[in-house]
Amino acid sequence: MEPSQRSRRAREIFETALDRESKVDQEAYIRQECGEDALLLGQVQALVEAHEAGESFLPGRPVSGPNVAGATEKPGQRIGRYRLLEKIGEGGCGVVYLAEQEEPVKRRVALKVVKLGMDTRSVIARFEAERQALAMMDHPNIAKVLEAGATDAGRPYFVMELVGGTKITDYCQQQNLGIRERLDLFIQVCRAIQHAHQKGIIHRDIKPSNVLVATQDGVPVPKVIDFGIAKATQGKLTDQTVFTAFEQFLGTPAYMSPEQTQLGGLDVDTRSDIYSLGVLLYELLTGKTPFDTTELLAAGLEAMRRAIQEKEPPTPSTRLAQERSANGSAASGKSEIVNRKSEIDRDLDWIVMKCLEKDRARRYETANGLAMDVQRHLSNEPVAAGPPGTFYRVSKFVRRNRTGVAAVAIVATLLVLGAVVSTLQARQQSFLRQQALNAQVKELHERQNAQAEAAKSKLVAGFLKDMLQAVGPSRALGRDTTLLREILDRTAGRVSKDLTNQPEVEIELRHILAGTYYNLQLYPRAEQMDRENLQLSRTRLGPENPHVAESLLELGLSLVKLGKPTEADKYLNEA
Repeated sequence: MEPSQRSRRAREIFETALDRESKVDQEAYIRQECGEDALLLGQVQALVEAHEAGESFLPGRPVSGPNVAGATEKPGQRIGRYRLLEKIGEGGCGVVYLAEQEEPVKRRVALKVVKLGMDTRSVIARFEAERQALAMMDHPNIAKVLEAGATDAGRPYFVMELVGGTKITDYCQQQNLGIRERLDLFIQVCRAIQHAHQKGIIHRDIKPSNVLVATQDGVPVPKVIDFGIAKATQGKLTDQTVFTAFEQFLGTPAYMSPEQTQLGGLDVDTRSDIYSLGVLLYELLTGKTPFDTTELLAAGLEAMRRAIQEKEPPTPSTRLAQERSANGSAASGKSEIVNRKSEIDRDLDWIVMKCLEKDRARRYETANGLAMDVQRHLSNEPVAAGPPGTFYRVSKFVRRNRTGVAAVAIVATLLVLGAVVSTLQARQQSFLRQQALNAQVKELHERQNAQAEAAKSKLVAGFLKDMLQAVGPSRALGRDTTLLREILDRTAGRVSKDLTNQPEVEIELRHILAGTYYNLQLYPRAEQMDRENLQLSRTRLGPENPHVAESLLELGLSLVKLGKPTEADKYLNEA
């Protein structure tokens, strides 16, 4: 059921329920008509509660007031000292006009008045809350309130600074802005939200349509607007905005924090705005929101809430890679943002994902902290955000890929255990032969045992090489390779521990591991493994052994990838 259809149906059920003789009959009728539709039931119950409190939310049942039924405004009319020029916007409870003030100064302003038929106690309280919120703030990136009053019909209005411009995402697209320019605008938005938070006001509805960008003296300036569902952290404003319509929940779920999706939405603090800022930044970087609004609405209320509260979105860089892969490298569209590197820096991935943490304690504490981290990125300084710890990251990866992780872990464990068991069995057989045979037979058998052990180790090395190639970079594209690296690191540790008596096999395995690190573009780890190989080859096999030359060559290639050409030349020439 569409939101507008559900609202109409809620009003129909509510009006019919009012005609029931008793409270019990009302509740029975409402539950029968709503059936399994929890959202419809919630809307009807909210209307009943409001009615019982003496309020009316229906256009046909306004509270008493002077000349309400005949009150309307048209261009050319006057409200106070303002002449209406044209209607420029209309929201759920208010109409915005372009108006002209003639005295004491002549200027154009935006005048917002409660919509005809919506002048109820609750709507007027929300309207007044928005006016109070704007009046408390004074920031160049927030629209200013200039005056407030009431029309001749008794409907409240307030006058705001006229904010022209385009919503921020459209502006960036139309102007073909690059990453740096988009981040500069975003930092200004963060400063505006920080100012609101310092005044004790949570916006609760940050989205592109509420951030307009206009050019002033050739410079783009974003303005945050529409504090219509703002919440105060303390004081009277909180009491006036406890009730929020269900339509607001359904309007822009893609920008809502997990705590906002809790029915009632009372457990909301400034970190909810941080989450919404993260969604806005995600969209500025990729052209898409972390969760698609259409898909969320189509899934139904409960599935929508679960997705926002539990589902982990891909990082911006991964999302951009997925878009380009799906559309082809030459495809154009909102995901193709001007960026010389053609990819999103990992610092920005970390910053965005820190904002989008499900646990708000892991988000930025303030909007100013978020802005400072973005500025650090622009200044090529280390950012405060960073990749989550190994345990946290691995646990999340395991939860998302239980079957695949279990399979890889079993294969890796069997390989290591196979090498360990093979070594232990060979040692036990050698010990028994040493007691049973004479010195000559003992020497012969030991030689044969060593050859057999080397052959087995080489077989294990070949099996390991095939396994590593099977999970190499061509198959790891778009996936988290952190777990693969941990498996490689563990395997390297077991090689050092269990093959100390087989130097050539150990060196061969180390070459394979170093090559795998290199192919996965883990160049620092490849360099470390190459250096260990070089030292081991020289110590155990002698300076003229071919393995020494191979280690020198691989170390040189790793140093080239790490941008150390001088040191690379030294080892390549020696090789």
